[in-house]
Amino acid sequence: MTNLEALVKEALGGSSQALEEIVRQIKDLMFGVSLRMLYSPEAAEDATQEILIKIVTNLGTFRGESAFKTWAMRIATNHPL
Repeated sequence: MTNLEALVKEALGGSSQALEEIVRQIKDLMFGVSLRMLYSPEAAEDATQEILIKIVTNLGTFRGESAFKTWAMRIATNHPL
């Protein structure tokens, strides 16, 4: 289990610190995906915030069938579409 998966487990258990650390670790990755898809830093910043909100609010649906980053990337790539 990677550090990120351990943090997800903690966050699902109610740890707000773990949730904050998850967001901190993935925000740059989500911004990069958004920027490549939208070609605008301003639009990518807005999309990143929306993606992070989706990830946080839907964290309970993460089943662990894939790596957490894979799940988060799916949300990030589907959002701008």
